[in-house]
Amino acid sequence: MDLPVIISLGVLLGCFLGLSWFAGSDAPFVPTKITRIKKLLKTIPLKNKNFYELGSGDGRVVIEAARLGAKAYGIEQSYLRVLYSKFKARQNTNFIHGDIFKQNLSNADIVFIFLLPKGVEKLEPKLKKELKKGSLVITQTFYFNNWQPYKKILITDKKVPNTPLGLNKIEGDFWVYKV
Repeated sequence: MDLPVIISLGVLLGCFLGLSWFAGSDAPFVPTKITRIKKLLKTIPLKNKNFYELGSGDGRVVIEAARLGAKAYGIEQSYLRVLYSKFKARQNTNFIHGDIFKQNLSNADIVFIFLLPKGVEKLEPKLKKELKKGSLVITQTFYFNNWQPYKKILITDKKVPNTPLGLNKIEGDFWVYKV
């Protein structure tokens, strides 16, 4: 094989990996600082609960929920991020490649989402239809316009300021809803 072919294949492979890592139309991959996730999840009863993160990114939220006693599932559109999450994961975690809008969430006790407003709005009827009474839904930064949260949590860290995410929103805002 000559050098131009090898270089071309390398560039194509790099493009494929880059596109796979950044796949997803309802939210860009913006990881939340793990210190904020740990603080948030300690406020939620997770022991023996089915915890789902829709758009699980690199798996940090799912892994932390499992560490705190949940049976945790991450649903992610990027093959590469699913593989990376599985590599990092421990017990009680399941990472699924797929479209969050096509997954059955009827056994979820807790659902965590960090999507753009369009994705949150699109998920609202699906969650109302599929989740059992008493389930919790946690949204980060962007919230449901038609639901009333029972709790709003702002998690800050003196050492690392909250990241502004546009639309007057910051990284550490969380809304908790009961279905």
